[in-house]
Amino acid sequence: MLLSKERCSVCRSERAVRKCSRKNGKMIGWNCCNDLRVDLRCPEPCPYAAAPDKEHISPFPAFRADSNTEFTKAARKYVDIWCHQSLPELEGISPAEFARQDSAALLAWLGKFRYPANFPVAYLMGRLGIPHEEQIEPETPETVALAFMEAVIAADWDKLRSFTGNDLDWPELAKRYSEILTSIRELQKTRDCAILHAGLAEDGVSAIVVFELNRKRIWTVLLSSAGDSWKVRQNLNGSPNLYYEQNKLFHKLADALAKADEQACWQALQTSFPLYPDCADLYYYRALYWQLSKQPLKTKDDLLNALALDNHYFAAGFTLATFYLNDRELQPALKLLKILTQDRPDDLNVRNNIAACEAGLDNITEAVKIWREILNTAPNYEPARKNLERFGH
Repeated sequence: MLLSKERCSVCRSERAVRKCSRKNGKMIGWNCCNDLRVDLRCPEPCPYAAAPDKEHISPFPAFRADSNTEFTKAARKYVDIWCHQSLPELEGISPAEFARQDSAALLAWLGKFRYPANFPVAYLMGRLGIPHEEQIEPETPETVALAFMEAVIAADWDKLRSFTGNDLDWPELAKRYSEILTSIRELQKTRDCAILHAGLAEDGVSAIVVFELNRKRIWTVLLSSAGDSWKVRQNLNGSPNLYYEQNKLFHKLADALAKADEQACWQALQTSFPLYPDCADLYYYRALYWQLSKQPLKTKDDLLNALALDNHYFAAGFTLATFYLNDRELQPALKLLKILTQDRPDDLNVRNNIAACEAGLDNITEAVKIWREILNTAPNYEPARKNLERFGH
């Protein structure tokens, strides 16, 4: 239903995302769905009907939602109603009135129940007029993705990188990231956005947030868990289905490159960039295409672009460092290789190339030391043995 451009039959504004039995099966948006279902009168067959708590473990019904944003708004709307309802459990008066008479007793009663982790407890306390400590809302994929899109709307392009996992202190990469994002036409034209859907992947460390941009375009933001935070990983110009089609695309590109089929590779790249405008892998594959077509300057440029989009993209970094090394650009090669060791300190090829850079810079003692260390841990590593023989060790 995300792909349908139909507008809500109630407000005629938001995108329609589900059928409503109370509106004769017409399509409505989730905001209008929330407005209806908080009265608890939706028929049970509707999957989005609020489910009253029959086990008495919570004073609030359960709201199925397609995003945390939708759930939170539904819960708040219900709290607004609930606070002024007469409840038998509270001697026939409303929670708001009971709080005015004896807030401690009401808190003790509320404390007997369980609440979802994303329930707006602070909002509930505020509506009841009960003093409470302000709590920092936990970061979620939706809050991060929304802040990212708000920066897009504000045209604060230099801020976008801060929402990603790109953390290298390398001004050129930061500049390239901003330039790539700025060049995405759909983001340039974004003036408003609304969350339609969000969810975690089965691995628990990946998430998607689906937006509608300018009340017209479906846009998906991919995020990855980074400890206690979430980081924007990639934008998709379309529905989440594009994410699941990526692996097929990469396989197609790898196959075309293996067969040295320049035409097939170029065609796949040209049709894919509009859909995956900030995909580091696509820039890497295009770099390999430039390498196949013997265009070294473009190869290096796209390897840098891939690194700008993903500072920890090992394949792009190692390939670029190898280009620098082969072109005798030893200082840039050494700088990049030392960065790569932060993620892969035991990679023998990286350590061997670091030694080669040191040797090229006349730091022979340091180079020999590294090669010997490599052979101590990997006696059969041929490149290190040959390099030692080359320098008379």
